[in-house]
Parts: sequence; structure tokens; C-alpha cells
Amino acid sequence: MPYNYVIFDFDGTLFDSRIGIVDSVKYALDKLQIDHPSEEVLTSFIGPPLHDSFQNHFGLSKDDTAYAVVKLREYYGDKGYMQSKPYEGIFEIIKALQKQHKMLGIATAKPTKYAHSILVENLWDSCFHSIHGSKLKGELFPKEKTIGEVLVDFNPRSLEECVMIGDTIYDIKGAQQHNVDSIAVDYGYGKTRDLKDARPTHFAHTVEEMSRIIL
Repeated sequence: MPYNYVIFDFDGTLFDSRIGIVDSVKYALDKLQIDHPSEEVLTSFIGPPLHDSFQNHFGLSKDDTAYAVVKLREYYGDKGYMQSKPYEGIFEIIKALQKQHKMLGIATAKPTKYAHSILVENLWDSCFHSIHGSKLKGELFPKEKTIGEVLVDFNPRSLEECVMIGDTIYDIKGAQQHNVDSIAVDYGYGKTRDLKDARPTHFAHTVEEMSRIIL
């Protein structure tokens, strides 16, 4: 059965957001007087829930974690979000899906406000029927929640016609919680081994490989 309802993750799937997010993490760590870790650790903040990343890498308390997320978003909302660039070939895929009358959505851990602003800046905002992310209060926002909200908006004829595309295990596991197929892409920021261990329905190494699955 073809996928008539396509949900995309944002960072690492549609857009390369590394520079803006890494600079935002550094800003938050500076506010907590924590030394910057390696570039690999900084890049790992892209995609997973921010609470998990701060706690896993730095062992922060609940209060310090909430503060770090607020400070990160302070910088990101001022400068960082405008440093995102779409991956080459993504816009062509979106236009092709539109021509096939597919319903398109975005489920992201990024605050909805920033995701929408980036889409507007790139003239992509009219391409998506549903956009759901987190709020701006620094709260934990699981990926399965945003996927579920997009599915409610879609009201699909069958879940078999739906697919979630993302570059982290959170995208794959979130899709599985809703009994929705998934496509793991490793041109983003997730680790290939982790993605494969999550057992996605499909695996794509490149934007082109991903397009062959959904077009």
C-alpha cells in the first residue's frame, strides 16, 4: 500500500540545523559554567529531547536541566534558528509528494514556533497540512506525542498508509508506538547502529534513497 500520509522529523531530516543548535548548547553550558564537550557530544543534541541530552551528558538536576533548556532556547530563538539550511533534494521531494496529493506533516521536538518560522523563511509553510512540536516552556515533549498530534490532524483512512521519517531512534520508536511504518535516514545526526537496532520499516542512507521509498 502506498504511503499517502507522510510525517517528517525536522532537524537532521528536512533541515541541517547543526550550527545553530550547537551554538545554542554552548550558550546554555556557559550560563551553567560547564566546559564545552567534544563536537561529537554537542552534535548529539540534535534530534533527541533536550532534557534527555542535558541529563545524560552532564548529570544535571531537574532544575538545572529545565534552566539549561530555557537558556538554549533563549539563544536559539534570537539567533540560532535562522542558521538552518534544507538538505539538498528535499524540496524537490516535497513538491513531488504534493503533486501526488499526499498529506504532509512535521513532528519535531523543536518548538513549533521556530519550525514554522524556518518554513516561512524558506517558503515551505504552505506545503504541510500539520506541524507539531514542543512549546516554549522548557518541558519534556516526547516524539510519540507530536506524531500522535499529526495523526489526529491527518485522520488517515488507515495507519498502513502512514509513514514517519526521521534520523533518530526517537522518531522510529515514536512511530512504532502508533503502529505506523518508519523510515530511518542516516544522513542526519542519528547513529547508524542505533537506528538499525530500533528496527525501522525501511532504512535510507541518502535523500535519494528515501525518495525512492515514498515516491
